[in-house]
Amino acid sequence: MDNNQNPNNGFNNVNPTNNLNNNGNINNQNYNGMYNPLNQPTQPLNNVPNQGAGEQVINQTQSAYQQPVMSQPQNNYQQPIINQPQDNFQQPMDSPTNDFNGSDVKKPKIKIILIIVLAAAVIGVGAFLFLRKDSEKNDGIDITDSTSFFIQDKNEKYALFNEDGKQLTDFIFSYTGNFINGTTIVKKNDAYGIINENGKMTVDFGKYKYISSDGGMYYVRREDSQEFLINGSGKVLYELNDNTFLHTYVAQDKYLMFEDTENKFYKIINYKGETVFSLNEVSNIKTHPDLSLAGEYLSIFYNNKIHIIKFSTKKEVMSFDSNTCNIIKYVVDNGKIIAMESCDDSIVSESNYKIIKDGKVIDLKDKCDYLTYSNNNFICSKQLKEHLLDKNFNVGIETYLKAYVDSDTYAAESENYESVNFYNDGKVIKNVECRKLSETGYMVNGIYVLSTQNYKSCSNIEPYLYEYYKANGEKAFDKSFKYAYAFNEEGTAIVSEDKENYYLIDLNGKKVSQDYSNISRNVYTNRNYFIVTKNDKKGLIDLNGNVIVECEYEKIELEEKNAIFKTAESKYIVYNLNTKKEIMTTDTKPVLWDHYIVISKDENKQYYTYKGKLFYEEK
Repeated sequence: MDNNQNPNNGFNNVNPTNNLNNNGNINNQNYNGMYNPLNQPTQPLNNVPNQGAGEQVINQTQSAYQQPVMSQPQNNYQQPIINQPQDNFQQPMDSPTNDFNGSDVKKPKIKIILIIVLAAAVIGVGAFLFLRKDSEKNDGIDITDSTSFFIQDKNEKYALFNEDGKQLTDFIFSYTGNFINGTTIVKKNDAYGIINENGKMTVDFGKYKYISSDGGMYYVRREDSQEFLINGSGKVLYELNDNTFLHTYVAQDKYLMFEDTENKFYKIINYKGETVFSLNEVSNIKTHPDLSLAGEYLSIFYNNKIHIIKFSTKKEVMSFDSNTCNIIKYVVDNGKIIAMESCDDSIVSESNYKIIKDGKVIDLKDKCDYLTYSNNNFICSKQLKEHLLDKNFNVGIETYLKAYVDSDTYAAESENYESVNFYNDGKVIKNVECRKLSETGYMVNGIYVLSTQNYKSCSNIEPYLYEYYKANGEKAFDKSFKYAYAFNEEGTAIVSEDKENYYLIDLNGKKVSQDYSNISRNVYTNRNYFIVTKNDKKGLIDLNGNVIVECEYEKIELEEKNAIFKTAESKYIVYNLNTKKEIMTTDTKPVLWDHYIVISKDENKQYYTYKGKLFYEEK
């Protein structure tokens, strides 16, 4: 069994996590600067220049000072949002990642900031994949990740392969790490080294007694106890001594913080070894700076001051006095709006949220117990009630039983519940009688779904028909339906005229797909397609209703780039969603990993590329 492999091939028993990437103009804060140091100092930089704000350092560090742990596939599965009457959701396929963070030798003198550790020890033989995505996107940070990967054989040794299936090394490694900027740690015969994605050793085995990956760089220690910070090519960036400390952050490979207790300063250093920002150490302050990175914005709290740094340019955007520690939670509209939360965001701590817009700091301490950002709105929770913040970040409308675009534009049922009022700027602009809201919450494109009702005063109206209305209270189009769902962000909605056949319409009410007995979409594994059902067979259509795959399969399971189709003969077809071509057909259910496919046969495993080439067989 593969150590990183879900025994159900990734289609069942998927454990949810809350680590979704937020694309577009919002970035969620994943890690904060909660402090959990080991009492073991490490290393000062020699020849450190006097630091001024604006020197450069970028990084996101993994705590390499933990025992190596074999991690299971991580899956970003959340409860699906189903745009249809029947739940036909398929479990997503695992996309395994590896979270190794260090070597298993004596722990060095390093302070570790523990944030979140999710790792599981797994016993077995199989394949490991060490990668995330091909590169960091949309945050101005040019970290690249390898498309090479390791596979473990039955002797529990690893070899390196590339995506074309070419074997780059023999099965000689007893431990391997996670590729960051093209390099990672490997272990052979109790000695550690660094290898690049082409299989070349950049740091030979045994050159250093200890190696750990920190902030996209490597902390190393020789036999004579001399310590260094090096990059992936083996170049020494800093020589360390007893007066320096590296403050590292679990699951952070973009930066680390360097402390020089002799010269009294802190430096935030990026994965290239550059200084991003520097601070003078204040003797009467016993705590260290708190750091957080969201998108390309870094926040630093120290000496009752918050600094906001644009990480990619290493420029300070602003700073302001604060008697509370806050770190970045959300970055909206390319940094025009930044939301901050308390450094200690535990349930028992006092919440203290701040919004920064146009250089102005807005304190939400007395307004919100909890703050989230979703669908272009800040949502403020206070005493178990949710309100939208208005454009001035004042507490606006309560969201309960309302359909809304924002705090100024929304719809709610009247006090007698026999009509719907449409609001703009807090005033009723239209009342639609004999209707109720069919769906509440955020309404994409400002289109609301209402249903007719047979109240006493509405005896001449056919009840339980669904209609679409614009934000001004006028009908979006004249057609009504027996069942209808809210429009999605792509501008299509699922409707039915008889509750048996369902199809897609566009924002003008035009039918844009065939009729199907079922239409579903999983917005977390692949939001670009609907799985449709006709005559008990499954097919695929795109968001515009175009047929991608005819309804001729027993089951369809989607992930980001590929899909698996199960035929009536219990064959499994691996399908490339980008090229719209079949990759391979197999008798057993395959496991789709990020860079290869695994098929199990008679206790043996076959490994294929995404071009259908068999490149390794475990016997």
